[in-house]
Amino acid sequence: MKQGTVSWFVGCHSIIHSVLVVRAWHYLYGRWPQPWELCCIAIHDIGHIGKQYLDDIEQKNDHWKLGARIARKLFGERGYLLVAGHCRPSGLSESKLYKPDKYSWMYEPYWWAWWNAKMEPKLKMNFQTIRDAYDWFHKSVRQSIESGEYRPTHEFYIEGAKK
Repeated sequence: MKQGTVSWFVGCHSIIHSVLVVRAWHYLYGRWPQPWELCCIAIHDIGHIGKQYLDDIEQKNDHWKLGARIARKLFGERGYLLVAGHCRPSGLSESKLYKPDKYSWMYEPYWWAWWNAKMEPKLKMNFQTIRDAYDWFHKSVRQSIESGEYRPTHEFYIEGAKK
């Protein structure tokens, strides 16, 4: 089974990620997403299915397309732009989904990181333990958010894999 398929169904891009994105949305915007926005959040990473997203940067960069197409069919251009704009490689302006998607990792509990590393072993990167990978990843995400960068979290995976 491809990495992205595992990731979307039972790994780091699963419904748990979407729940954490909703929590981050509420924190950042002071309101819960509207029903159409909730649907877009639920499908924003569906394009990982069938992709080797950890090994192939082009496949990772294209993951936004499927969710954006589905969102367009369901909600028109506003849905397309919301989903496509969660990912810089789309070439579109960052949407309201961009920051909550990155901020959601601030809420990732250790047990879920442990589960993700078991389901997607490469997420341990080149660290001795899952805890080491988790601590480094969260420190990197926190620094990125506090600096206002909101870097794509896949960049941290690539850096951690080189450690």
